[in-house]
Order: sequence, then structure tokens, then C-alpha cells
Amino acid sequence: MYRVCHEVRPTPTLPLKGEGKFLLFPPPLRGRVGWGVAAAVIVAVMMLAAPAGAQSKADPVALAKAKELLQVSNLASMRDQMVALVQAQISNLVLAANPGQEDKIDQAMDDVIQPALKRRIPEYLDLAAGIYADHFTRAELEQLVSFYKSPVGQKLMREQGDLIPVMTKMSREWVNRVGNEVLKGAADDFAKRGLKAPGA
Repeated sequence: MYRVCHEVRPTPTLPLKGEGKFLLFPPPLRGRVGWGVAAAVIVAVMMLAAPAGAQSKADPVALAKAKELLQVSNLASMRDQMVALVQAQISNLVLAANPGQEDKIDQAMDDVIQPALKRRIPEYLDLAAGIYADHFTRAELEQLVSFYKSPVGQKLMREQGDLIPVMTKMSREWVNRVGNEVLKGAADDFAKRGLKAPGA
């Protein structure tokens, strides 16, 4: 069987120890990651793609409704996890510049970086609301708010924490299995084209 590495950008692929296989799908993040964190990361990427200082042109009513959506959909409550994600990245950068100074860095993160990040959360939420308000009409935002306030919307938010790791596991297994089967089936065609199949 084969495993290839599915990547966003080219990086060396290493065989799994003792198997001669390649990892097709990356392992899941440690711990549970709720849908809010995933959504927050998506919003953050969208904001990074926007020009610096760009402001939403959405009307105030839509913007207010978008902020309400962030609240009822639980995205706003993920602020602590967002802070933790950014803080971890900053900590890694500082550690790379100051090897062997873990204790000092941890203290600096708690004393300086974390409070500074928390002060910026309202800015993040305003920008996120602007993005939603730019992509959805007032009526659509009202429907979304109504959905997340409904029993099924509330259940969706409760279940996401359990659904995401299960879906990740299923996806990883499916990608590995299908990728291996497709590669195996294409081995003869690869040989005719003068190509060597991975792991062959």
C-alpha cells in the first residue's frame, strides 16, 4: 500500500517508520477544537486578505445583526481560544529567538502578550461582524440568528465538539484508503508512462 503526502506547499515527505508508506492526510490537532475556532480561523484568514485599515461598508443594521450572530452562534465566546492560538504562535517565535529561556518566555506571555491580545479581541469581533455583514443581507442574517437560537441550532453548537474529531478521523481514513487504492490501480499505467509509483 502507498501513502502520499497531501500538502499546501512543497515540503519533503518522509516515510512512516517501519512501513515504507507516506502520510496522505495530516494527523488531527491535539485536543478538541470546536467549530467556533475553525470559523474564527477562517475569518482571520479572510481579514488578512483584506487591505490594512479596510472597513466594512455594510449598513449599521446589518452590522448589528452580524454582531448578534457572532454572539448566538458562539463564535464570540471563542475569544479565549483565539487568544491561546495566537499566543502559542508568538511564544514559538520568541522561543526561536531565545532558545533555553522557556521560563522567562512563559512569564512574558502571561504578563505582556496575553493581556495585549485580549485587549484586541473587540477589534477582531468588529472586523468579523463586518465580513459577515458584507456577505449576508439583513434578512439572511436574521434567519441565521433565528436558526442558532432555535433548538436545532443550539444542538448543532453542542454537538460540534464531538462531530469535528469524528469527521476528521473519518476523512483521514477515507483519504488514506482511497488514495492507496487509486495509486495501486494506477501502478501499471504509471509504468507505461515511465513513472515510478510512490512506495514501489
